[in-house]
Amino acid sequence: MSREIDEKELRTLFAEIEAPPGLDEWRERIADVHVEEHGSDEGGVVTQLRPRPRKRHSLATAAAVIAVVGLGGAVVMSRLLTDAPPTDPTMIIDGPGKTSSSPTSEPDTSGTSTTPPGTPAGPEPSWGPLTGDPAVSNTGVPRGATLRDHQGDLRITTAGQVVEDLRVSGAVIVEAPGVTLRRVVVVAPSGVPALVQLAGDLTVVDSEFVGGAALTQRASGLVVRRSTVDSGAVLTSGAEVYDSYFAESDVRVSAGASGVVLRHNVVGRVSMSDLDGPIRNVTVQDSLLTQVNAPTGPGSAGIHVLANRFLGGAPSTGWHPSAADYRWSGNVFEDTGAPAGP
Repeated sequence: MSREIDEKELRTLFAEIEAPPGLDEWRERIADVHVEEHGSDEGGVVTQLRPRPRKRHSLATAAAVIAVVGLGGAVVMSRLLTDAPPTDPTMIIDGPGKTSSSPTSEPDTSGTSTTPPGTPAGPEPSWGPLTGDPAVSNTGVPRGATLRDHQGDLRITTAGQVVEDLRVSGAVIVEAPGVTLRRVVVVAPSGVPALVQLAGDLTVVDSEFVGGAALTQRASGLVVRRSTVDSGAVLTSGAEVYDSYFAESDVRVSAGASGVVLRHNVVGRVSMSDLDGPIRNVTVQDSLLTQVNAPTGPGSAGIHVLANRFLGGAPSTGWHPSAADYRWSGNVFEDTGAPAGP
């Protein structure tokens, strides 16, 4: 229902309206009112006079006033009919297909198309079969994909949520199981993990993690495919990484981890430190890398390094051929093709 608006309320609301560029004179004209006092036995009589007329630019002024009044009416009605509180700048995805965000500043959308949520669009671009080594040219978000922008962290709290076609300037924190990230670019601040997995069974496909600290897995169950990771990764149990590009950054397998598969990736080093717990069942295969640092503790077992190409002259440290189920086979040096021993 509508209600009558008095003159004082209208003036208060109009005072808060930001005038369009070049039309700031409208406030000066409204404020250009003077008061005369006339003496009388009963006291001063205050008479408000109209603003002094100005002859120059009269037509432009009239048009400006009409435009501002129209804008003001829209703003007045909007303010009277809307009382929604401001949202938190952190995006929280708490239901299927539901997002809540309030950017703190205008996002930089240069070089990327943007489409409002819910706008019909054709199928998004996708990669064909990957040939050759993973690189920036064939991993991450496919060229031509349409991304929306969000400034601030992205926190996911609903099981089974699919988050796609989004660029996040902040960190992504996954707090629910069964989440999928598809065609997501994460630009993290320095020292902050671009992705933190706190719940199981996370799938990451065709995504990019730029800057920040290493992608961090803290719950069992992670699959990464065709993705680009700038700052490396820290993996624990049940992690599978395929066809991904880490450039020269490292992948670390945490103490106590088991069931880790790294296949057809480009990485720096793969490090496995078992000082705080044995590491079991790790496979590094068909990848281009500089070194594998194998676990050295007596409880570690099932370390397989197969058909890789190594850069540099030291393919491995800490390798124990007599350890339980340690396998080193088919590895060569990238520059010469000669066999690379542990």
